[in-house]
Amino acid sequence: MRTRRTSFKYAALLLTISLMLTACKGAEQGPDASDYGTDGSYKFGKKLSITAFHAGAYNPQAQMPERENDPIRQLLEKSVHVELNLIIPPSGKKEAMLNSLIGSGDIPDMIFMPTRESAIQYYDQGIITDLDSYLKDYTALQGHFKQSEWEAMKYKGKTIGTPGYELLGSTRSWWIRNDWLMNLGLKQPTTADELLNVMKAFTYNDPDGNGKKDTYGFIAGVSKDGNLVAQGWGQVFWLFGVNPHTVDSKDGKLIFGSTDTRMKAALSFIVKMMDAGVVDPEWLAVNDAPALDAKMISGKIGILSNDWRRMEHSYQQKMMETTGSVPDWTVIPPVTGPFGDQTIGLREIQNNSWAISKKAANDPEKVQRILSLLTYWYTDKAFYPWASYGIKGVGWDVDDGKIQRLTETSAYRESAAKYTWTSNYALPRRADDALFFNFDDERTSKFQKINQQYVRENRVMPYLLPDPSDSLYLERKTYMNEMILKFMLGKEPLSNWDTYLETLDGKYQYAQYKEIVSNQWNEAGNRE
Repeated sequence: MRTRRTSFKYAALLLTISLMLTACKGAEQGPDASDYGTDGSYKFGKKLSITAFHAGAYNPQAQMPERENDPIRQLLEKSVHVELNLIIPPSGKKEAMLNSLIGSGDIPDMIFMPTRESAIQYYDQGIITDLDSYLKDYTALQGHFKQSEWEAMKYKGKTIGTPGYELLGSTRSWWIRNDWLMNLGLKQPTTADELLNVMKAFTYNDPDGNGKKDTYGFIAGVSKDGNLVAQGWGQVFWLFGVNPHTVDSKDGKLIFGSTDTRMKAALSFIVKMMDAGVVDPEWLAVNDAPALDAKMISGKIGILSNDWRRMEHSYQQKMMETTGSVPDWTVIPPVTGPFGDQTIGLREIQNNSWAISKKAANDPEKVQRILSLLTYWYTDKAFYPWASYGIKGVGWDVDDGKIQRLTETSAYRESAAKYTWTSNYALPRRADDALFFNFDDERTSKFQKINQQYVRENRVMPYLLPDPSDSLYLERKTYMNEMILKFMLGKEPLSNWDTYLETLDGKYQYAQYKEIVSNQWNEAGNRE
């Protein structure tokens, strides 16, 4: 008996020494990722093999290195004692590749769902499982995301995934030529009326001083599919608190943007803009983002809504090449609309997620291991720079106690293409992380902060799905787009607004659509 006890003590001593050596090795490679577990309490036994279908990779075309040349994967694996096998589908083939794996019975353990619709589809098919009975033990993971982001993971009262990556929210901002304001002795507009007056001045008062009538106060466009929001008009509608096809709520009541009385007021304002001649007459040809960028770069436009990153050096270089100078573009807060609204856009719905397959859920320990892996991946502060900026000493390093990006070094530029794969781990990156986006103009972070002050939540849209019984959904949407565009152009007078509403209710069964939306919203808990 004494011999057995002695052997046990000797084995325990060897195990302790082994763990200490492992910890030291981990400290050299990166953050300590050993036995991370459920909020640090769950200790892992045997190594498990985890297969992850990573459809959320930022650079799916990048060739992932072998395990021995991938220190980021090594840290993830060490964190919860797993062998992590990544499947990264090519762009455009995500669903087909996943369906092929499912059809062959080789279902991945954890699956990145690009949209809420896809998660619901696979949940209804019995491919993925709900996680409520497990998540209660993972408080760090739960606390990492907002309540609204977790709510978007709910379907039929069940949590069917964990949030994937944080979306940027609205990337739109109001841009204005500050140099033109100074040339004309004008102040930045703060109301809709002031905005229109500045647009008039930029159109008719020769703001660039070249003696020619070749400038316009505003530009926006319309996408080839008839979308009136994507190319800049959406921010004009938001001045009135509504947007086409947006469903919102106030005081427990649903608000349908395309038919709300404020939409009529927004259209009336846009008609004033058109009648005043302040909109670049080529606006109907601005069908995509590059076309809108070209107008901004042309030097002939004074105000537009565009991405808040549009004064990064690459765009400044294009401006210099096009006009010989870099205009003093600046971001301003959205002006206050006539109903008191000051909105730039809606915060993006948490639409992507990590799901766990029912096949994996047959082994509860595997579910625990996956959730613990996600806890480490998303919440460990020491791991964050490895996930978001890449390999230490290549993409980032610590200087005087602060993390610095190394992207300006010649060594990084020479090897940048070699390390693009590291961004496939960057899911934890925060939307306001200037280091991740690596802004090269110090004003860009300021412009983003202005933008984020005026992005608001919408608690209805995350729960709305197209209903198969609504056979007129696409036709109705097309009709609304066409009518709103006709109102904007003056081809349909606003005196026919009521006729537009009557046609929607009659021919396009708009009341049925409203009932579908109301039912879905109530099923989701009628969240205000």
